[in-house]
Amino acid sequence: MAEYFTVALLSIMIFYSFGIAFNVHKTLDKENAGKLLRKLFPLYFLWGIIISIFIEIIFLYLGTSLKALLMAIVAIGFLYSRQVLVPLLNKNRDLANEGDEEAKKAFGSLHLRSVSINIIQMVLLVVVLTL
Repeated sequence: MAEYFTVALLSIMIFYSFGIAFNVHKTLDKENAGKLLRKLFPLYFLWGIIISIFIEIIFLYLGTSLKALLMAIVAIGFLYSRQVLVPLLNKNRDLANEGDEEAKKAFGSLHLRSVSINIIQMVLLVVVLTL
């Protein structure tokens, strides 16, 4: 059962990353895309936290501690992204939109960190599925 939830989480992540986030920028103007993503990203990360912890609990119950550990890392990635990166990204995006060049650089760096965490999480989910 845990594998089904793991596949579901991986599917959500792929769809969100390559379906929603990518197409929001292609479809909406910059201002409206930003407004929409500011609403969606915290929810995406919250559901990632909930689902990954649920999967972790199942793996702990089944005694598969390595898979549980990997799911804990995935959950921590979602938690860090939601609680630390999202506020910093929003703050720096606002400052960059006002012309602050340092904030623009910071936003780029933070965005890269966010994308990197998301990719690492997806790789970890694939690893969980192959163990």
